[in-house]
Amino acid sequence: MRGHVRRRGNKWSVVYDEGHDENGRRKQRWVGGFRTQKEAQDFLTDTLGELGKGTYVQPSKVTLIDYLEGEWLPAIEASGELAPLTVATYKTIVKTRIKAKPWLAGLPLQQVGSGHVKRLLGELKKDGLSESSCNMARATLSGAFADAIEDRKLTANPAAIRKRRRRRSSAGPGTRGRVKAWSARELRTFLEHVADDRLFALWRLAATTGMRRGELLGLTWRYLDLDGASVRVEQQLVPTRGGASFGPPKTERSYRTIKLDPETVDVLKRHREAQQLERAFAADAYEDQDLVFCRELGAPIHPQSLSYDFSRITRAAKLGEITLHGLRHTHATHLLTQAVPLHVVAARIGDRPEIVLKTYAHLLPTSDEEAANRAASLIA
Repeated sequence: MRGHVRRRGNKWSVVYDEGHDENGRRKQRWVGGFRTQKEAQDFLTDTLGELGKGTYVQPSKVTLIDYLEGEWLPAIEASGELAPLTVATYKTIVKTRIKAKPWLAGLPLQQVGSGHVKRLLGELKKDGLSESSCNMARATLSGAFADAIEDRKLTANPAAIRKRRRRRSSAGPGTRGRVKAWSARELRTFLEHVADDRLFALWRLAATTGMRRGELLGLTWRYLDLDGASVRVEQQLVPTRGGASFGPPKTERSYRTIKLDPETVDVLKRHREAQQLERAFAADAYEDQDLVFCRELGAPIHPQSLSYDFSRITRAAKLGEITLHGLRHTHATHLLTQAVPLHVVAARIGDRPEIVLKTYAHLLPTSDEEAANRAASLIA
C-alpha cells in the first residue's frame, strides 16, 4: 500500500491508495484539513495499517438518518429474516426516537460516538420514556451499527452494551428467566373459577392447546374445524402503536394444526351458539370479522386487555402468580410429564424440539429419577 502526506497552504493532506476499482484501476483518496504534518502522518500510518489488515472503512459523509431510513431499514425488511411486527417496531423507533433528534439524525454515520448515544438516552428519559423504551432505542441503534460494521461502513459499534459480570443469584445458578407453570390442581381450579366467564372457551382452548395469546385472539371460525376436532393457526393479533393488527404467526413452525379433545370441542360449540345470539341481538351494530373470540359487538380484543383480565382472574382465584403465557408453559409441561414425545409437544405448541427441551427441562423434576429407575429395571 502506498501513500504520502503533502502540505496544502496552511494545512496538511494525506493521499493513499485505497485499492482498485472493478476495472482494475488504482483508486486514490485524498483526506485534508490536518493542522500539522505529524497529525497527517499518524492518520496515514493508521489507515495503511487498516488497509493491510483488511479492516479499512471507506470514509463517507452519509448521515445517520440517511443510513437508517435509506439503507438499513429497507435491507432488513427485504431480507424477510425478521417478523413484520419487529420491522414495524424498528421503523417507529427510528422515526420517533432518532429522527426526532436532529442533532443526532443529521450527524455523519461515521462520526456518531458513544457520547452521542448516552446523550440520546438521557434526553429520552427526560422526555418521559420508560427504561424499557430507552433500551429498545439503544438496541435498535446497536443492531443498525452492527450491520454497518458487517458492511464495512463502520469499525466500531458506539451503541454496544458493555457486558457486566452477573451477580450470582441466591437461588442458585441457572434459575434466572425460568418459566413458571401451574400444577394440574391449580389449572383445574382456574378453569372452575372461569366456568361462567364469557370467554371460558378461550381460557380452556389456551389451557388445552398451548396457543399463544395473539394466536387465540387472531383465530377465526374459518380455521376452526369442530367436526374434525382441530384448529389451524394461520394468523395472530399483535399489539401495535395505538391499537392492534393482524399479522402472520411468530415463526414458520407456528403455522400448525392442533387436535382438540371432545370436551373442548363441546365448549367451543356452546361458545359459538352464545356468539350467534350476541350477533343477532346487536344486528347492524355488530362488526363481523369472523373472530372466534371478540368483544360483544365483534371488535377484536386487545392483547394487553386479555392479559389484564387473566391477571385479575388469577388474583381473585388466589392462584400461583403466572402470566397468561404461563398457560402455554403449563400445557407443555403437563404433556411432557405424561411422557408425550418431545417432538409431538414441540409440534403442538409450534416450537423447535431443542427450544422445548431447554425451556421446560427444569419443570420436570422426576424425569431423571424415572430414567434411572427404568435403566436399572433393564438389568434387574
